[in-house]
Amino acid sequence: MQQGQALSRPEKMVRLASWLVALVFAALLAGLGELVIRDLFYLPAGGPPQQEAFRQRIGLDPLKRQQEQLQRQTEAQRAEQEKLAATRGQLERSYQTQRQGLDNWLASRAATADAGQSGEVVRRARALDALQAQILQWQQKEDQASSGLLALAQRQQTLQAQVDRLEQQAGEQYQQASDRFELKVFALRLAVILPLLLLGVWLFLRYRGHRYWFFVYGFGLFALFAFFVELLPYLPSFGGYVRFLVGIALTVFAGMRMIQAFQRYAEKKRAELQQSQGQRAGRIAYAKALLSYQKRSCPSCDHQYNIAGDDADYCIHCGLQLFRVCACGARNFAFFPFCKKCGGAVARPAALPDHPASKPE
Repeated sequence: MQQGQALSRPEKMVRLASWLVALVFAALLAGLGELVIRDLFYLPAGGPPQQEAFRQRIGLDPLKRQQEQLQRQTEAQRAEQEKLAATRGQLERSYQTQRQGLDNWLASRAATADAGQSGEVVRRARALDALQAQILQWQQKEDQASSGLLALAQRQQTLQAQVDRLEQQAGEQYQQASDRFELKVFALRLAVILPLLLLGVWLFLRYRGHRYWFFVYGFGLFALFAFFVELLPYLPSFGGYVRFLVGIALTVFAGMRMIQAFQRYAEKKRAELQQSQGQRAGRIAYAKALLSYQKRSCPSCDHQYNIAGDDADYCIHCGLQLFRVCACGARNFAFFPFCKKCGGAVARPAALPDHPASKPE
């Protein structure tokens, strides 16, 4: 790729379109990657483990049916007890009514001193005794119903303890299976995305200057987005360590590559500055010269040449001739092909004194 300031307007439009293609390509790959990452969740064993399967496997369903049966028996027994209690209550109220009537009748008999009604007294007393016996019978039935309810409650409590113990075992087995499944899914996703990330790094290092560089950049953006963004919602508890460790490794690798590139650049510049000015001038490309002119820097040593003033003809750092005077009298940058005033060809400074320049450190 060339620097943007050294490009013509059509080249800048092509550059902008290339970046647009790179972003669209990255977005489409990211969408496809999101679908793949999501569907990998159902790849191991046809999907995640189901908790109900572990409940059935451990034998919880028969116990649940027993609980339902006991619950129905308890409700029926409670309804029977309530019916018995209601009947007993009616008998007790009837007994109280008859007893009150007998007491009133006895008081009236004592007031009139009527001794001929002794048989009536005996009859009423026997009726009260019979009613009292019925109350006792219904009370016994109610007590039996209460005992049955207590026995059912104890059975329910024992059964509930068994259900709780088995549910705990089923929950532990389900959690272990879920953890194993989650680990498998994460390993699958990492096995898909990590090679893509490494491939993106390799493509960038090898083909970033290729004519189809925008596909390389688009794939690299997709790989970074897939690993550091799309994978984030699916990370297990330890997945953050993997994510940050890979990020640290990439940062260290990028830093080392940057330092190595700078060292190679510095060594290349030192080697260039040992050459004659004619050799150095012959190696300067037009795009490099245009960019250097716009930045007011020397195209050979990359130092600012206008420190000595805008009228300087030579670089004060490496001694390279930067400006030449045309036959028409115009002062031109020595690495531009044509004169800015007359349009004549500008001779490059190739026939200069053959001595190397030293770049100050």
